Amino acid sequence: MSRLDLAAGPTAGGAVCAQRSCSIRHPPGKTARTAHSVCWQCKGRESKLKAPGRTSKIRKASVFVGDSAMPPTLPLSYLLQRNFADADDLAAEARQWDLDFRQLECGRFHGDLLQFGSGGVQIGDARFCRALKQQGMPPPGMRTIAIPVHGRMRLVWRGRVIDGESVMVFPRDSELSSVSDASFHVYTCSFPEELLATFSETLGLGDVDDLLAGRETVRCGLPDITRVRRCLQQLCQSARSDSANVTGRSFAEQLTKDLPARLLTAIARGRGDCSPVAGPNRMAAVDRAERFIERFARDNVKVRDVCQAVGVSERSLEYAFVERFGVGPKDYLSTFRLHAVRRRLRAADPK
Repeated sequence: MSRLDLAAGPTAGGAVCAQRSCSIRHPPGKTARTAHSVCWQCKGRESKLKAPGRTSKIRKASVFVGDSAMPPTLPLSYLLQRNFADADDLAAEARQWDLDFRQLECGRFHGDLLQFGSGGVQIGDARFCRALKQQGMPPPGMRTIAIPVHGRMRLVWRGRVIDGESVMVFPRDSELSSVSDASFHVYTCSFPEELLATFSETLGLGDVDDLLAGRETVRCGLPDITRVRRCLQQLCQSARSDSANVTGRSFAEQLTKDLPARLLTAIARGRGDCSPVAGPNRMAAVDRAERFIERFARDNVKVRDVCQAVGVSERSLEYAFVERFGVGPKDYLSTFRLHAVRRRLRAADPK
């Protein structure tokens, strides 16, 4: 067993990337609000992350994980728990994620976010009350897996329909790209690659990449996914009840041993992939329509202009948008404009 030193990140939320020349590949529209964004990929780690009202403290700690080395990018333990009335604020405060959210329906947003880390593993519990288009990047240098808390929500993730027995496996260096409805509630688990590799070999499952076989979604059996959810529910309840629990040895062992073992076992027993939300031609038409709207929304374009640019009928575009976003192109265009105006107002008066 090798001893590894992990350096902690900022101890307070609301950090702002000091690297104004940051070359991170932001999702569309993200660069327009850099002042409100958190960038964890300006590593070196030469970027000076500043937190409002508190100076970030760096501390070192030792953990034991197999015979391999993990990059010094994560704190040994931390906890973030907040309620949000603004999707942009939530995206900016999320630890280690680089996120860009756009609301797809009118109405006041409410989101609950719990994040904690221990032993090099990061867990998130996120719940949103409005339909959102979610884009961004997961924690860098880690393998991230997401698990629906229940099967009642409508979630399209990287072009596939997610049900209650599925897990979502982020490919390396891939973007988050999903559309969620108002009942969104998901756990996210980010593991060091070496930890998953060690457990996969220990369980006799072989290489993790061979286990996944190129799949980004895996439909697991109900008993297996229930055991994973139960473990995550217990961890989240423990973190919420007392923040000191996150620093405990038994808590870290659950995160670094019990959880990855249950998750890898569920994936190994998985019986297939999730279905695509639509055929490739219809998905390509929606992608072209999105790019057209993002470019010309301020020019008072109408749905017929979008159809003409994309080369499809209004009925076909209506079906395609409802499949992907849960709303038609007219409502999508309207909320896109409202969201853009709101962001411009925030940028003009950040207070």
